[in-house]
Amino acid sequence: MLQVQSIFIYTLLAILMFAFARKANGTSNVYNYIPILLFTLVFGFRYSVGVDWENYREIYEVELTGMSFAEMLETRYEIGFIVIVYLCHLLQLPTYMLFVCISALQIVLLYKAFKDENEILPYVYLTLIFSGIAIQSFCNVMRQDVAFCIFLCAIKYAKERRIIPYILLCALAFCFHKSAIILLPIYFIWIRRESIFNRPIVQLIIFFCCIMAFFINPIQTLLGYVDKLIILVGYEDYIDHAMDMTTSSIFGPLRMALILAHIAVICLSNNIKRFYNNNLFNRFYDLYFIGVCCYFFFLGNMMFGRITLYFTNFTFIMFGYALYYFVKSPKTYPNVIGLLCIALSLFASYASLIFNCTRSTDAYVSYFQEDLHQIKDTQRTIMFSK
Repeated sequence: MLQVQSIFIYTLLAILMFAFARKANGTSNVYNYIPILLFTLVFGFRYSVGVDWENYREIYEVELTGMSFAEMLETRYEIGFIVIVYLCHLLQLPTYMLFVCISALQIVLLYKAFKDENEILPYVYLTLIFSGIAIQSFCNVMRQDVAFCIFLCAIKYAKERRIIPYILLCALAFCFHKSAIILLPIYFIWIRRESIFNRPIVQLIIFFCCIMAFFINPIQTLLGYVDKLIILVGYEDYIDHAMDMTTSSIFGPLRMALILAHIAVICLSNNIKRFYNNNLFNRFYDLYFIGVCCYFFFLGNMMFGRITLYFTNFTFIMFGYALYYFVKSPKTYPNVIGLLCIALSLFASYASLIFNCTRSTDAYVSYFQEDLHQIKDTQRTIMFSK
């Protein structure tokens, strides 16, 4: 039952967000806000969806309950998150309103980042859902994904060489997650060049080297150089577990489909850049490629995966741009192959999410479906007892 409900909710959400974003077509009408409302309602009113959902409920209902604002500031949480919790407590809002506020913040910031790229936004919404990022990232590392969406808004100021607004937005991102401190130097990447990665052959060599790096396990050596940075960005609790690697199905069908999609984007990257012909896309592409390399270099490592989330999340952004390019460009053989590779990757990611959703926390249940809460609680218990 939960599998069927999950397919219905997630698929319908993706279709409606895509359809209404296309209907809006960049105009300032109500259609722009329907995808925001739908996303907020679905993920704000979720129950036990996301590994960290229970942790956030415990924080809201137990850990920070009864504290003054000054007392909350002395805890380990960032001030942006504390402000949201404090206001929800002040207004005596139920727990689900905390998730509503965070979900709304995520999707509003994503919309703000792409509101001037109105033709791309529907495809970004589509890849956000079908890639699994919305369910497996935005519903888990919620504070850090708020920081990521703020970073998306900041990149346009890097394009315009406006360092003050960029720094201010990075500071705002830091208010939601300490790891955002690593975003400050990124502004200076493009001081001399509009894009770093312009040679697909070189990129493919680097990409395959990162894939092969997994087999020599460079994490232990790397830790000796970046341990102080890890503590600075708030991940000291992860250091002891940094060597824990998820080795199951490393190169199964899902990951192979993802590799093919990345190869297609990299091989056609210069054509895609010429199609968009703007510096904002060039910056997105550079960050995407860094993220691709980080994803495979640190494959399965939770700590480095969290630190590099600001780059790895660009996969769904780039797939959105690539889908639009393939749809609008001539249907040449390379373009058709590229489109099929990305479609296959999205299908594989979504199918895997749905297939495994009842054995994880990804199955969708609403906060108001109280008769299903026990099933979700049992699933969570079984998952964490393994």
